[in-house]
Amino acid sequence: MDWLLVLCSLVHIFVCPFTKVEESFNLQAIHDILYHQTDIEEYDHLEFPGVVPRTFLGPIVVSVIAAPFVAVSHVLGFPKDVSLYLVRFALGALVLWPLLKLQKRIKGTLGKGTSDWFVLITVSQFHFLFYLSRPLPNTMALPLVLFAYYYWLGQQHGKFIACSAAAILIFRGELAILLGLILLGELLARRLSLSRTLFVAVPSGLLCLFLTVFVDSFFWQRLLWPEGEVLWYNVVLNKSGDWGTSPFLWYFYSAIPRAMGTSLALLPVGMFFERRVWPVVLPALFFVLAYSFLPHKELRFIVYVIPLLNIAAAAACNRLWENRIKGKWFALLALIAIGHLVANLVLTSFLLVVSRANYPGGEALSLLHKMENQESNVTVHIDVLAAQTGISRFGQLHNNWIYDKTENLKPGSPELRMFSHLIVEAKSKHAYNLRPYAETHEIVAHVEGFSHIRSSYNHFPPIRIKTKPCLFILKNKDLLKEPDFSFMLRKHQVETAEESLLPAAECDNRNQLDSEVLLNENSNNIPELSEKSIDE
Repeated sequence: MDWLLVLCSLVHIFVCPFTKVEESFNLQAIHDILYHQTDIEEYDHLEFPGVVPRTFLGPIVVSVIAAPFVAVSHVLGFPKDVSLYLVRFALGALVLWPLLKLQKRIKGTLGKGTSDWFVLITVSQFHFLFYLSRPLPNTMALPLVLFAYYYWLGQQHGKFIACSAAAILIFRGELAILLGLILLGELLARRLSLSRTLFVAVPSGLLCLFLTVFVDSFFWQRLLWPEGEVLWYNVVLNKSGDWGTSPFLWYFYSAIPRAMGTSLALLPVGMFFERRVWPVVLPALFFVLAYSFLPHKELRFIVYVIPLLNIAAAAACNRLWENRIKGKWFALLALIAIGHLVANLVLTSFLLVVSRANYPGGEALSLLHKMENQESNVTVHIDVLAAQTGISRFGQLHNNWIYDKTENLKPGSPELRMFSHLIVEAKSKHAYNLRPYAETHEIVAHVEGFSHIRSSYNHFPPIRIKTKPCLFILKNKDLLKEPDFSFMLRKHQVETAEESLLPAAECDNRNQLDSEVLLNENSNNIPELSEKSIDE
C-alpha cells in the first residue's frame, strides 16, 4: 500500500509544480542555500524580509536532502526549473517517511484492515497530499508532528516530547495546543509522569531554542527567535485578523469537510464502533476548537489533524467491510465504504484541475522562456500578481537575463520602459492598465487563470471550469540602447501577508474552489498583497 501514497504525491507535484506567495519564503530560502550557499548578501529574504521572520532550519534540511540530486541535474545539463521538482520531491519524501511509519503503527495498534483503509482514504482526499510537498511553514513542521504521533501511539514518550518541542519552538507555536492536549491526556491517564515529562521537555526545549536562535540569527544577521516573533505578532499584538477574518466555526463547516471529503460522514461511525480512536480524535477536535478563536483562518493551519481524523474514518470502513458477509444490508454498507472513496477521488480530480489553473505567474514566465532565446538580451519586469502565483528563483533559468520584481511602479513609467519585456496583470488586452503601453509595447502572449465554476447540463460532467485572461506578456518595441536599472538596487521592505492570497487581480475570485484560495472564501478586509509576506 505504500506505493499508493508515493504515486499520488508525485501526481500532485507534476500537475501543480509551481508555488504561491505563502510558500515563497521557504522556497526562496531553499534556492539560496543550494545556489548561493554562504553568500548571505545574495539571499532573497534580505530584499523581501516580510513582516516577521521564519526559520531557516526547515529549508536547510530540505536543501541537504535535495543537494546531491540538484548537483547531478546541473552536471547533466537539465534546466534550472528541474531543481524545483527535486526540492519538492525531497520535501515530499521527508513527510512521507513518518507518514508511512504512522501507517505501520496503526497496523500494530488497530489492525491491518484499518491501516489499509487509512492509506486508501488518505490518497483519495485532496488537501493533505497536495500540501505534503509544498514548502509551507506548516509542511515544514509536519514531519515532526507525524513522528510525534508515531511515538505517541507507540508509547515512546521521550521521543514524542522531543519531537513536539522541536515542532513547537522551531516551526509552529500553535502546535503547543494540539501536542499539549495529547501530552495532557497521557498525564491524566498516568501513562506518563510529570517528572519524566520535565526531565525530557526542559533539555529538549532548551536545545531546540538554542538551535533556532543560533542558526536563524546567522541567516537573518540579527539576534532573534523567529517563532517567538511570530507568536508575539499574532497572539500578543493580535495582528492575524489584519489579513482577513472568518466565522468562528469556519474550520468545522468549511475546512474540515473539504479536507476530508465524504470521509467526514464516517468519522462518527468510527468513533461509535471503535472506542480506541477516541483518544486520537478528541485532541484533534479540541485543537481545532481552540484555534478557532484566532480570527484569521486557513485550512493549512489545521492540516496536522487530518491524519488523526482519518484514523477514525478508516476504523469505520474496516468494520463495515469486515461485516459485509453478514447480510444484504451489511453488504450495502460495505459498498458505501468503497463508494465514498470513489466520490473522494472525483472531488480530488476536480480540485486538482482547478488548482492547475491557479498559477498563471509560473506559466507566464515559462512561456516567455520558450518564446525568447537564451542568448537574447532579455530584461523582464514581473508584477505583483505574477510573483504571487508561481514565479520563484527556480524559474529564473538564464543567468544573462535580468528578472526584476520592483513594486509600486506605475504603468507606463520611465522605469518600466527600461525592460525588454513586462509580465502585467490585466483582464483583457483592452484593459485600462495596458493603455499606457499601446504605442510602446506589443502584446506577444497572455496566460489565463481560474475564474469560476459554471454548471452546464449540456456537457458531461455538468460542471465546467472557466478561465479568463489574467497575465499579459508585453514586448518593448523601442528598447533603449543603454537602459538605466539603478532603481533596482534599492531594497524593498514588503509589508504583506502570505496567509490570504486575494490580490486585486481580475482573475481572482473569492469563491473559487482552488485548494489553497478556497480557504479564504469567507474572509473579508483583506489587503492587497505583494510578493513576499508573513506567516501566521
